Amino acid sequence: MGKFSQYKVQLASLGEGRHEQEFECGTEFFKNMENPDVISSDVKVHLDLVKKNDVYDCTFTCKGMLQVPCDRCLDPLDLEVDTSYHLTVKYGEDYNDDSDDVLVIPETSSFLNVAYMLYDTIVLTIPLRHVHPLGKCNRAMAAALHKHHGATGDDEVADAMDEVDSEISAGLDSDD
Repeated sequence: MGKFSQYKVQLASLGEGRHEQEFECGTEFFKNMENPDVISSDVKVHLDLVKKNDVYDCTFTCKGMLQVPCDRCLDPLDLEVDTSYHLTVKYGEDYNDDSDDVLVIPETSSFLNVAYMLYDTIVLTIPLRHVHPLGKCNRAMAAALHKHHGATGDDEVADAMDEVDSEISAGLDSDD
């Protein structure tokens, strides 16, 4: 049994009408995808599938939490996942995924493995820059960054250091 076998949708055996299926994309799922950026995950996926005239209308709804390292302090950062993905699947001679919303699979396939679709959909919810809100970063790391700030003239680092300075100030003010 493969590591993604629980992400198979049996298409050939489905009758006309509406069908539902549930998936879980936990920490092990991202480890199997070899994604070191996701520390932990608890994402539930609901598939709503409607079969009509050999066309499968699929809507994936993903909800849950991901934990990734903060870009600034490297402490875990919780990110909410609440997204959906729509896909139309139909049979054809050859596999064709040239379109973002239509997938053609070979007539010889009786199932569709949705693991990589789910992975892509969930990972795309992670913002390009993922940092704790102001004042929530690890204070020791923020202080270390501040200490070493003078060693570089990089504008991006300077902008980040302005945020760190604000965090340190906010933290000092709250200690009184």
